[in-house]
Amino acid sequence: MPLVLVISSFVAASRVGGGIAPYVLGPLKVDHVHVPTCLFGRHPGWGPPGGAPVEADVMAGMLEGVEANGLFSLVDAVVTGHFSRPEQVKVAAEAIARVRAAPRRKAHACAPERPIVIVDPVMGDVAPGLYIKPETEAALLADLVPLADVLAPNLWEFARLTGADMSALRTAEDVARAARGRGGRWLISSAPSPEGIGVLHVDGDAAMLAETAKVAGRIPNGTGDMLTLRFAGGLVSGFGADSSLADATGATHEVIARTIEWAGTELSLAACSDRLAHRFAAPVRSVA
Repeated sequence: MPLVLVISSFVAASRVGGGIAPYVLGPLKVDHVHVPTCLFGRHPGWGPPGGAPVEADVMAGMLEGVEANGLFSLVDAVVTGHFSRPEQVKVAAEAIARVRAAPRRKAHACAPERPIVIVDPVMGDVAPGLYIKPETEAALLADLVPLADVLAPNLWEFARLTGADMSALRTAEDVARAARGRGGRWLISSAPSPEGIGVLHVDGDAAMLAETAKVAGRIPNGTGDMLTLRFAGGLVSGFGADSSLADATGATHEVIARTIEWAGTELSLAACSDRLAHRFAAPVRSVA
């Protein structure tokens, strides 16, 4: 069975962060190990979240336990998300180095040759702007972003990472051009799309855009977390990049649509578990 190491938030009453990994990866028959960066009661968008960040030494100790059980050799992908403090970023970077250095044991037919590191640089968005501490952002940029095989920002975070002017990112072609100029591999959510919502995957000269229609209504938090986890699950299941893009985009759109239909205030992941056991195929096209 594929295995994904998730280093991100745990939020008890909100379907966001690393806590949604079982709902997103489980239906794909992908297992996970979750090391939390915070223990919150609810998403901060609802108000004071309760709880607190996890101390860096506690995170390090948890990772040591996971490693001692031999699981670093079985990790097919590492997905990082929210960090509350810069010292947590250092712990995650050190863990990634140890996962990559561990003797590889392939536990399933689709196991990649080396672990895939996907960094979701959770920093902010258009309306709130930067919503983590500047020192945590600096740690992300210095210690974690360079380790990524795939960077998975939203459009605002992409502009911040690349120094691009948001007003110049009016089309998917604009975004793809900026990503190619920066280099590396990208999964960019909230990309411009005439169909409504776009997710852009750029790898070298190749750029593919998955598109879905906008869903009327209030979109719950956690969609970016779901997209990144589902994309990771597809890759370690052997779907390939284009199919993983189509599946992750389609699955996320399905959960959004059902959540709004059912008047949910959080992503209705458990209620969609039967749907998420099937692969999705959002329309995907090449971007010049």
